Amino acid sequence: MKIAAIETFVIEFPFRTAFVLAGGVAGRPGTPSPRVLVRLEAEGGHVGWGEATPTPRWTYETTETIVSTILKYLAPAVIGLDLWDFDALHHAMERAIAPGGTIGSPLAKSAIDVAAHDALGHALGLSVCALLGGRRRTRFDLSWMVSVADPADATKQAREGIDAGYTVFDVKIGMHGERGDAALVEATRKAIGDHALQVDANRGYRLASALRQSRRFAGSGVTLFEQPLDGLNLFGYRRLVAESPVEIGIDETLRSVPDLIEYVRADAIGVAVAKVQRNAGFHHSRRLCETAEAAGIGLSLSGLTETDLGLAAGLHLAAAFDINPLQLNGPQYIETPFLARRVWQGGGSVELPEGPGLGVEVDEKWIRANAVRVSL
Repeated sequence: MKIAAIETFVIEFPFRTAFVLAGGVAGRPGTPSPRVLVRLEAEGGHVGWGEATPTPRWTYETTETIVSTILKYLAPAVIGLDLWDFDALHHAMERAIAPGGTIGSPLAKSAIDVAAHDALGHALGLSVCALLGGRRRTRFDLSWMVSVADPADATKQAREGIDAGYTVFDVKIGMHGERGDAALVEATRKAIGDHALQVDANRGYRLASALRQSRRFAGSGVTLFEQPLDGLNLFGYRRLVAESPVEIGIDETLRSVPDLIEYVRADAIGVAVAKVQRNAGFHHSRRLCETAEAAGIGLSLSGLTETDLGLAAGLHLAAAFDINPLQLNGPQYIETPFLARRVWQGGGSVELPEGPGLGVEVDEKWIRANAVRVSL
């Protein structure tokens, strides 16, 4: 059974509320936020879907580059390959778009990888987590994002999460200065009581300030301090891991399994943050999670504000490696109108979708009717 065809569709979803991170504003209320959906068809008519989330404030891939990369380079390289041979799939994509400092267009590659896993699951009658080797859990806690331009708004946004039924909170920091960030975290702690609290700096600190903040955050009961520093900064992260009273997680700069190995060798990581899109899909994400487990370090999992299609992908990876809670905040920010039944049914927890592949039923007619044209 070989890959027969690949199509892309750009759908724009309006943000419900502002999404702010250290790199700048990633989304504004009512502003359209594009997602690139990929339809992969195999011989026999088996179809799978994947998603790429252009986030220029977080990484270099844009809507236009994702679409052109898939249509002009990746799709021609993989059509005709065996659907089940994910190693060959990634070798072909890496020959078309070579790895450099990163995997090389990981978001575009991820959409194809996920769609291939989904299609194979449908063909075999197996879930994606079964293809990944197991299902250790089926219910997950999602984190509510506290992401504000003004720290004074933290209490209101945190209480909205409480009212929505969330028990895990993740605060975006790195854009208000040390004192502003500390006040933001403390205000969130007061608003949420004893609920779990994590922070994510998105590379917004230097070493000295990150060390000071880690001690402040420990006093606020923070359980994870994610991505404080930029770059593959082994010296800085080794200092942080040794001296921080809060677990240090790596996300953006954990671009590949070799990166993880270097962090582990340097004693420079406490928690490896898995991310399906950042690591070009399930194939490399599985290897990263297995390596982290073998090294005895913690695992977390986050996303890129995906629709429920991307949420389902994250849940299958988390199910295979027993990861919880999850920083998959798409339901907080955007709707998903193209599934017959949403994965997220409200509240702060979610169930693993049942059924073959990703376990979701895509309304292809809706997608074709609502796709927008992109100038390449």
